[in-house]
Amino acid sequence: MDMKLNENLFSNVGIDSIGFHAPRHFIDIEEFARKRNLNIDKYRKGLLLKEMRMPQVGEDIISMGLKASFNALNRGNINPKEIDAVFVGTETMTYAVKSVSNIFAELLGIPMNSMTQDIYNACAAATLAILNAIALIEKDIINKALIIGADISAYEIGSPSEPTQGSGAIALVISRNPRIATFSKKFGKVSGNINDFFRPANEENAQVFGHYSVNSYLNFQLAAYDDLINNIGNVYTDFYAFHAPFSKLPLKCIQHIIQKRWIHDINNLLLVEKNHVKSSIMKKFDSFMRNFIVLPEYLYLKLKEKGFSSEKLEKFSHWMISNIKEKVLPQLRVPMHFGNMYSASVWAQIIYILENYARSHDTIYFGSYGSGATCISGLLKVNNRFKSIVEKGPKINDFIKNKTRMTIHEYELSKRGLIKPLTYLGKIAEHEENNDRGFMLHYCDKGCIIPGVEGLNYCPKGHSGYHEKFFPYYAVLKSVPKLSYARDLSFLKKDFVRVAPSARRGNTLEYEIRRAALKNFEIIDVVGLLDWSPMYIPVENIY
Repeated sequence: MDMKLNENLFSNVGIDSIGFHAPRHFIDIEEFARKRNLNIDKYRKGLLLKEMRMPQVGEDIISMGLKASFNALNRGNINPKEIDAVFVGTETMTYAVKSVSNIFAELLGIPMNSMTQDIYNACAAATLAILNAIALIEKDIINKALIIGADISAYEIGSPSEPTQGSGAIALVISRNPRIATFSKKFGKVSGNINDFFRPANEENAQVFGHYSVNSYLNFQLAAYDDLINNIGNVYTDFYAFHAPFSKLPLKCIQHIIQKRWIHDINNLLLVEKNHVKSSIMKKFDSFMRNFIVLPEYLYLKLKEKGFSSEKLEKFSHWMISNIKEKVLPQLRVPMHFGNMYSASVWAQIIYILENYARSHDTIYFGSYGSGATCISGLLKVNNRFKSIVEKGPKINDFIKNKTRMTIHEYELSKRGLIKPLTYLGKIAEHEENNDRGFMLHYCDKGCIIPGVEGLNYCPKGHSGYHEKFFPYYAVLKSVPKLSYARDLSFLKKDFVRVAPSARRGNTLEYEIRRAALKNFEIIDVVGLLDWSPMYIPVENIY
């Protein structure tokens, strides 16, 4: 079956715009291994890891998800008023009870007559949110949904899983007649009660079980692949993207699919005459393996069993390396640099494919795994208009380049909650290139965030005052930053904002949003409320 010719496999609902965000700070895996007196190759080659992205103090899924969402709306030139559903997929719970999708909706200016929902289903949460959106759009209950997948993976210091930590967020706008890509009409699905990974209530660090967890992942990915193929027939796509707890695991996944599901195709390929290796096997392989790796050992041995000469085997191996291995799931560069982003993992890889490798009418297979366990598989078909969106920034490559190294000592202090951040204040003005973009906050005299909803626009803590202030996405620092010892957020009504310690007068600044109250420090007395406030960070580029 030629996927590119079979339009009936795909619906008219899909991805209309995309956005990504990750923390700036990273841990270098080689430095990590040296500090732990461990073999660097175990992580660099064994797991294909390079870096871990780590949130700064006060940076959480609201911080990351808001930036990813703004990027998606901005790249697609989408008015927030067009959005009538916000679905958040995460396993990094902000509240035991309270939807964070409502927070995103308010900060982004999405109308109140919209649907909001948080989906918790381990790393498959964002994918399940997407399926919800597709179904609701097809039923005409909603028109356009913003999907946010944001997570921070955390494991104990010294645990085997520690170097796979990471963090990041994606945002997708789902609609009819999308500009970027459409989804298949059918999806593969499998679920089972598996104890491969879990995080107990009130604990920050997850529990994972090594080989058992890997076997669960591979078993469910293969089962979801089978379920999709049973529904739509045997297909080969241009790209294959899988959830990546670490970068090496998707390679194992595709190897299992080839060895256990494509074996008949491979055996048929090997029936050709030996002297037609280059014109037959190579040509056929390239038709369905153009953009991912097949680990060559299995095919090498099969060719050897068929009696191919050492010279032909050498040529074959060279071809495998030069024509396939250079295209080894190129999207695995994402987990290599950002670590395990849980619900954002597979979709960040798909965004990377769209930004760097995809062409019109290409097809993408995805396998979205969530521990506990469930796995959803499906297809995307790239549309003609996709480049008009994906060529705008910021792109994932921008986040890979623009980063700040965190030492292992700083990481461990942060991990243990021992870093007490200093609060610097400054006055800002909207940047001339901001074009009125930004968000509105409402707060009381003490700075507690309160809703802008008529009848409920007062402080639950009983503080007086109601203030409304616009915060631009991009600003210029107009004053010299000063250290503040304030116990509340009352500086907001004096037109001050929090700024990064590195900010200097005249700098171009970009907004972020951070927690005001922190777990181990009574920095600002707003515990229990929606206690985020803007933080402005120096940047070079305006998008």
